Amino acid sequence: MEKEEDVSGQSFHFPEEILLEILVRLPAESIFRFRCVSKNWRCLISDPLFFSCYVARSQESPPFAFIFQSGNYKGMHWFVSTLNTLQNFSSPLFSDHFPGLKVEATSNDLILYRSNFQEPVYFVANSFTGRCVKIPMHCSRSYGPTGLISRVRNGITTYNVVRLVKSCDSSRFCLDLETFSSENGVWGSFKARNCTFNVELDARPCVVYKGVLHWICNRMTALLAYDPCRSPDECRFISIPNDAYNMNGMNAILGVSGENLYYFEMFGISIQEHKLPGWKLWVLKDYKRGKWSLDQEGKERKIESICAVSNVLSTHSLLFPVAFNPWNKDTVYFWYEGYVLTFSVKKGWFEDKLSLFRSESMVATWEIFPLSMPLCPTQLPQPQWDSSKLATFADVKPDTEQRNSWA
Repeated sequence: MEKEEDVSGQSFHFPEEILLEILVRLPAESIFRFRCVSKNWRCLISDPLFFSCYVARSQESPPFAFIFQSGNYKGMHWFVSTLNTLQNFSSPLFSDHFPGLKVEATSNDLILYRSNFQEPVYFVANSFTGRCVKIPMHCSRSYGPTGLISRVRNGITTYNVVRLVKSCDSSRFCLDLETFSSENGVWGSFKARNCTFNVELDARPCVVYKGVLHWICNRMTALLAYDPCRSPDECRFISIPNDAYNMNGMNAILGVSGENLYYFEMFGISIQEHKLPGWKLWVLKDYKRGKWSLDQEGKERKIESICAVSNVLSTHSLLFPVAFNPWNKDTVYFWYEGYVLTFSVKKGWFEDKLSLFRSESMVATWEIFPLSMPLCPTQLPQPQWDSSKLATFADVKPDTEQRNSWA
């Protein structure tokens, strides 16, 4: 246990269990200031276990956000946050300076961007601290579904970027795993040993659960799970209890809420004859064995109540789930005709509040990424490969010359 010093300069021991009990009772805005007390306090507060403990003891869920990314308009992003009851809010985005950047993945409060200029160049950024890091290019210059996973140990942040690249030879299907580690600053290439059949990867962002990356594949019937820190040439497949597949899987979502992985699906993606389609909520009870359990379900329900939501749900337009509340599995967010709706799993109906989502394209063409807004923003580590690649958003100029120099 590290020794602390009081105002007189004398050292004393502060038991960690007592310190933890004190900190979890404080307001969130006070926690961040206490990181500078000592190295020990900074390590404790930065630890994800402390954040989980704080959330468990808190009466209210911590704030979070979603990034909506258009598939039709390059560089178009929109934030929706719970800071103001799921209203849109502004945050300094790296893509504001580089209109061609695409969000590839998120992990905690970090965002992985990919440049659309000439060759695939990746950036890891934190919108809340304004820091960004350019990642060295892989020699293959290939494209593929990409994931990001970050970890904090003893106050030090590390992250891994993983790219999946399909390759086929004359005899069999191959899946290449290209991984980058912030600890050594280099890319590694591996062939998945246990993937000998064709894998059709879904366009949706990967989901991080238990420190493992998960991609939806094969028409939402399976998950491809990969841990870059364990066996770099091994992946596993977990089946999904898919009972319905509509419009490329728009009727279902996969996500983490609390400490569990959930799968929610609707048996339709629109209101028909003033009826809400039936639905099911599954939880992955046994991760090692890949066993799912039906948590809750709702049958087709007629729209009878008169309220703001009922008045909106009166057409045959698309209605589909878009995201889980990361701290409350009983809350699922839907999109309907420019609105973000809050669905209560316990009630089997929507909360009587609407959040308008203004966009130039239909949300069906958007990708949705969760973004944590933690007590203490993740500090990007100083790059080991090139110290000049750590910058702030203010350092990046929105002109063509600067864009090309970074790309």
